[in-house]
Amino acid sequence: MIRIGSLSVFLCLLLAAPILAAAQEQTPPAPEHRQLEETQAFEMLESIAESIPALRSSDNRIFLTTVVADLLWSRDEKRARSMFETLTKEMSAAIASLDPSDQRSFNTLSMIQQRRRETVELLARCDPEMALTFLRATRPPVALRSQDNEYSSEANVELHLAGLLANKKPEQALQLARAQLKRGLSSSLISVLTQFGPKNVEAARTLHGEIVNKLTSANLITDYDAANVAWSLVGSFPPPQANEDTYRTLIEFMATAVLSAQPDFRQGNSLVQNSAHQIPAYMAQFEKYAPARAGALKQWTQQVKVTLDTSAAIYQEINDVNQNGTIEDLLALTGKYGREHHAQLLQYAVSKAVSTGDGNRARQIIMDFVPEGIQRTQMLEQLTNQMFWTSVNENKITEARQTLGRVKDLEQRFNLLMNLTNNIIGRGDKNQATSLLAEATALLDAMPANASKLGAQLQLAQSYSTIDSQQSVALLQSVILQTNRLVSAAAVLDGFENSYLKEGEWMKRGYTGLSNLVNSIEQNLGTLARVDVEGARSLSKQLERPEIRLMAQLEIARNLLSPGTNSVNYNRIIRHYPARRQMNPR
Repeated sequence: MIRIGSLSVFLCLLLAAPILAAAQEQTPPAPEHRQLEETQAFEMLESIAESIPALRSSDNRIFLTTVVADLLWSRDEKRARSMFETLTKEMSAAIASLDPSDQRSFNTLSMIQQRRRETVELLARCDPEMALTFLRATRPPVALRSQDNEYSSEANVELHLAGLLANKKPEQALQLARAQLKRGLSSSLISVLTQFGPKNVEAARTLHGEIVNKLTSANLITDYDAANVAWSLVGSFPPPQANEDTYRTLIEFMATAVLSAQPDFRQGNSLVQNSAHQIPAYMAQFEKYAPARAGALKQWTQQVKVTLDTSAAIYQEINDVNQNGTIEDLLALTGKYGREHHAQLLQYAVSKAVSTGDGNRARQIIMDFVPEGIQRTQMLEQLTNQMFWTSVNENKITEARQTLGRVKDLEQRFNLLMNLTNNIIGRGDKNQATSLLAEATALLDAMPANASKLGAQLQLAQSYSTIDSQQSVALLQSVILQTNRLVSAAAVLDGFENSYLKEGEWMKRGYTGLSNLVNSIEQNLGTLARVDVEGARSLSKQLERPEIRLMAQLEIARNLLSPGTNSVNYNRIIRHYPARRQMNPR
């Protein structure tokens, strides 16, 4: 019996892994076949678009409308614009329905804000003016904004758009950035600044000058935001991009601010230590633009290092020895410092041995210095992984397979084997990949029937899609049948331990392993569609819930329209969501 809750860890790892099989270069289809695929994809999009209004969940309607409209833009701009206008009204209504007195509204807004960022990104590529109109029309009320949450920060959304507009609409980008600069300093301003192209040097320099002017009224030793912006600005926007006089003003201001602080880290100011770490990296800039202060800055930095507390000094010595010393130097420090530092020292020593290709020395270090127990076991497993990837990266496949033979845990061995297989697929070695897939299939058969095995089937299906599509179809069909049963059970249990449904429909952005499983199935079907359209479409029809079926068909259509590269990473839209937490309304 598969337990729904136990899917979380395995499937989160599965979804975080790159889809190497899908990413490998494939032989382009014949023009007539490519045209047929596009026709099929647009037919699917039209069918999905017609089904959207019948969905009950606004989140599902918003997601589907966003992606469908973007994919239709090149073929039917008028239809796509109409859908984006509908989306604007839908999202505005969703925001207006939120109750600032209800804590749950802030979690809902976090998801809406991320969706806004994604929609802004799509629209900015198609029509920057429409993107700006959308952003302003869907602005949340002040009572719902949370400045300390990345996904709920209106400033971040607007600065994201400013960066996207920097080359197409520099004046609008500058206007948006200026508006946010008035509210305060943010590292996102640096991102906007660096996205202005060579044709927009004046706009970039104007923004740079205004940021520097804002900085000169801040205290770099007490204001963390200002300090982060200042140090980022030094490295990311130097002359000739920046005006030399403005850059000199920044450097001189920073030198004055740093030297005004007492070089005593024991006062507990971490910004003092941060400045001491940054100054050596930018000493050339200080010597050029503030030469009279360079010597004092070097002396100040040395004084900070002298006053580092004992713990910080120990870590600094360990890091210095790791970077410049030998394995023997690292091991010698285990006798100098307490046991709380031994794990780090031994890990550094083992990594240094691995980097030189001496796996036996690395293993001997663990056996000699780590007592028998959990820590030794974990370090030996980690060493196995390191040696495995070293062999793979150096194309020593025989050695990699020998390393696999030392892995006793079936699940770990399967995962490493699949990583090796996908690496081989990416290199175009079909014969060796087929042999490895057969070995992986045998391992899968030996695994107990649980959540991990279900996830392993998905990995295997994903890799088989470009080698043997019939095998991929068979594996996916088995997973889909089991998933239908799990989804039905989850719908019955909805609200008892986990939430799976919203407004009676399956949530695209779930917080459970089962939600990740459903999303992964959709992605696998999209991958399969690139080599077997009919197989993928047939499997999608076996998904019992209509909203899940629509999501899978959308993924198939997207893959048919962009078989080589993704213009927008739609998988990020469903995989990257903020962790659920309670936020206090402001």
